[in-house]
Amino acid sequence: MRFIKGENVKAWWVVPLLLMAASCAVKAQSAVALYGSIDVGFLLNSNREGSAVARLSDNGIRGNRLGVTGTEQLRGSNVAIFRLENGFNATTGTAAQGQRLFGSQAYVGLANQLGALFAGRQINADVSVISVNFAASAQWAGVLGAHPADVDNLYGTFRVPAALKYVFRKPEGLEFQILYAPGGVTDAGSRAWVASAAVRYSGGPVSFGASYNNAHLPNVGLAAGTSDSGSTVDAGSVNYVSPVVSGFSSASTYQVFSVAASCTCGAVTLNLLYTNARFGNLGALGAGPNPQQYNGSAVFSTIEVSGRYSLSPSLFIGAAYAVTARNSVATAGVSDGLGGARYAQGTVAIQYFLQKAAFLYLEAMTQQASGTDSTGQVAVAANNALGPSSNAQQRAVRVGLNVSF
Repeated sequence: MRFIKGENVKAWWVVPLLLMAASCAVKAQSAVALYGSIDVGFLLNSNREGSAVARLSDNGIRGNRLGVTGTEQLRGSNVAIFRLENGFNATTGTAAQGQRLFGSQAYVGLANQLGALFAGRQINADVSVISVNFAASAQWAGVLGAHPADVDNLYGTFRVPAALKYVFRKPEGLEFQILYAPGGVTDAGSRAWVASAAVRYSGGPVSFGASYNNAHLPNVGLAAGTSDSGSTVDAGSVNYVSPVVSGFSSASTYQVFSVAASCTCGAVTLNLLYTNARFGNLGALGAGPNPQQYNGSAVFSTIEVSGRYSLSPSLFIGAAYAVTARNSVATAGVSDGLGGARYAQGTVAIQYFLQKAAFLYLEAMTQQASGTDSTGQVAVAANNALGPSSNAQQRAVRVGLNVSF
């Protein structure tokens, strides 16, 4: 008997099914845990489409999530692992990730001394390795600190469905991950596949990392969240919402290369991150709409410098500055293009831990835009958490509370 049809279900299914999974898993798993994170705060946004906004909002420093994970010891050194996780809006109670039941993560896998192999809906390798260890948005800044339009996807805006991921870690500090997802099939017969790899080495106070991500037909694959490798995907709609990138939906490839370094000295941690995101072969058949008649490639280069200072075991401050610059992309009528774009963003936050799993925070962000955006209009500030401004400036302040369990 089937009780659920289709990919999307109502948010009220999430909690009872998670609790059911946890109670059933106790009998079969050697370890099972229900976990979650709730982040709610008050946000002041200087400009959203021409108006100042003051509202209660969720998803600040950490994304809201509810999940269950478990392991079972098998023969020898083999271990079976599963994870079911859903994002949600804490102010409305609705499910996130397109109302999917487990839109954040849903996978099963096997692990031993040779590594771990997982299958299901997962986070890209560059997010798991580079973002978690080097990006301000993942470490302390949250969505306000993500790069414009999450152009390099290091904030993990887009999950990868129907994916295989291999993870290898050594106690000596070496970590390696590789992911592949076959993707859906377009009307033209091409697959919207995703492949990524990332590596990190940590030795003493220093850490280094690099990653490469390649998504074929990103508008109908990665951005659309196509989940069935046998399904047909629609190339007639734009699945990127920010004007920073929405005009480049006709790209046949989306490639991101990242390098990063980190150094910790006492109470201070400094990070340096560089990403190069390329929307290649614009105007490709079956990739997506191309109203500006772009051709060639749109390349976004981002440099981020961030730091964190622990004033005490329960109080720390963080600061980050990032510049994202894009080249001028050629069109059918203008070979030199309509002009490039530049987005400069500064973020600062202070966090006070009431206890290990609960903290208060105050965060501020400012962004300045210049040039021409992907839609051919004058570039406006467009923070990843706030939506587009009506002009080149955008500022925000947020105070909130995060509780994890």
